[in-house]
Amino acid sequence: MNILLIEDEFAIRETLREILELHGHAVTAASDGPEGIALAEQRPDLILCDVGLPAMDGFEVIRAVQQLPQCRDVPFIFLTAHASREDQRRGMALGADDYITKPFSQRDIIDAINARIRRQQPLRERVEKILAARRSEIGADWSHELMTPLNGVLGGLELIEAEADTIKPGELKQLLGLIRAGAERQHVLSRKLVLYFELERWKVAPPTQPFSCAAADALRVGVETAGTIHRTRSADIEVHCDSARVPLADTHLAGAITELVDNALRFSQPGQPVSLVGTRQGSRFRIDVTDEGPGMSEEQRNHFGVFEQFGRDTREHQGLGLGLAIARSAAEIAGGTLTLQAGPGGRGLRVSMVLPCTD
Repeated sequence: MNILLIEDEFAIRETLREILELHGHAVTAASDGPEGIALAEQRPDLILCDVGLPAMDGFEVIRAVQQLPQCRDVPFIFLTAHASREDQRRGMALGADDYITKPFSQRDIIDAINARIRRQQPLRERVEKILAARRSEIGADWSHELMTPLNGVLGGLELIEAEADTIKPGELKQLLGLIRAGAERQHVLSRKLVLYFELERWKVAPPTQPFSCAAADALRVGVETAGTIHRTRSADIEVHCDSARVPLADTHLAGAITELVDNALRFSQPGQPVSLVGTRQGSRFRIDVTDEGPGMSEEQRNHFGVFEQFGRDTREHQGLGLGLAIARSAAEIAGGTLTLQAGPGGRGLRVSMVLPCTD
């Protein structure tokens, strides 16, 4: 950590500097409050400050540091010769994280700093995770995936418009087929985006009206929708579903199932079965979608995120990478979970959604 040490007594300041540097920390030292406040503008990871500083005491220093926007979450530890309850309450009210009373041992200092590190680390990890997700969203290949289908539609229409008087019926039929394929692909992409952002909005502001849908009906709709996307693969889908009701809108559960079955078909070969099983297990309802495709690594299964596209280097037109994120959001809205594991025998992928029942 980069530690700012504010201590007016030279011997104590140098002893602390030596202790901290021996334990791997970088130390910047100040001999009074104004100097310490100026150095705090560089945003250290932690501040150690003596309470009894001349001219400007530690309480005045922490007030000034708290006014610096970049330092509002920096841990602040007081060093004091008289840690009265009144002083402690005053310091804590100002935002101090801890008090170390003089005389102190090396262990006292290191334990206090390690406690702050442990407390700060989860926050840092959460921030880094959020930043990584945002970088993934910003870096997503939106332009290619959203514009390519439109290019096909517009290009076909331009040809028809330019050669309407001379184009042959067979050529016209071929062009209309290309236009339809582009429009259908655009419709699928648009539906995914609308569903994903609707689910994200519900996670932030859940509807006041509780939802309950028949799982079997929603699964049937989801399978049928995925089957229309992969017309030649409908016979590969195997479905078994118990009766149950779950706390989701039918469109959301059907949309999640569409994404899971679509992924399973997309990443497996014609003739390979894709299994969808919905099982009532007491007060829970479990949905398993299993394929025999290449599967995912353990790292990918444990850390998949928004707009992550797997197999992009070997397959084209993988979409926006929203399928698993949509299914996970739907499960979370219902108070359930989504987990990924290798398929039977370590082959393929099994995605499991476990939801509470409402009946």
